[in-house]
Amino acid sequence: MHPDLVAISNLWQLDHQNDRLREEHERLATAVRAAAAALKAAEATTLGATAERDRVTTATRANDRELADYADKRERTRKMIDTGTAPDYPAAERQLAQVLEIVDRLETVALELLDSAEIAATALAAAGREQAQAVTALADARVALGARDAPIRSELTELIAKRPPLADEVRAELRATYAQLRQRKRPALVNTVENMCQTCQTRIPTQRVVETTLARAIHNCPGCGAWLLP
Repeated sequence: MHPDLVAISNLWQLDHQNDRLREEHERLATAVRAAAAALKAAEATTLGATAERDRVTTATRANDRELADYADKRERTRKMIDTGTAPDYPAAERQLAQVLEIVDRLETVALELLDSAEIAATALAAAGREQAQAVTALADARVALGARDAPIRSELTELIAKRPPLADEVRAELRATYAQLRQRKRPALVNTVENMCQTCQTRIPTQRVVETTLARAIHNCPGCGAWLLP
């Protein structure tokens, strides 16, 4: 392999390892952020479900009290009618009819609230499970990040220290091209198969492939700009 290509390859391998470590760390950190956001959303869902359960409970208690009051009034009115002790019989009949209508309405509301209570309880239980799962997921994500955080930082520190001498081995004009490739997030080195760049599928002139293979010169792919490997 041509000496210039060896120098570029050494630098590229180091930078590629650096990139992989940084990507791994960012992936782990992103997982923690996502898990934290999921937990926050789950907590909000639990709060909403709890509020709905409490609303239904409060409404049920109020409806039950009102229903009990009117049921008692219904029985007292019926007793006055049945025993003939009502001061005004027609008025008592009208009052009983009104009370019966109210009792029917309140009993319907009670049934509706019972259904709502079951729905609210189911929703709250589901929210609780989701929140518990989110807590576990966040803990797992933090453990995963914690397990790799220090090793990754240590490896990166070592790579950063090794880079200057490797970069110095690459001639200045080649470093400029290398920097451009890095800036554009493109590979610095590419393989060729049957004179075809395996990165961008551009056909490479035979002369360039031969000179690269024989280590007589180094050449860039005319398509993606990366250096050709022999």
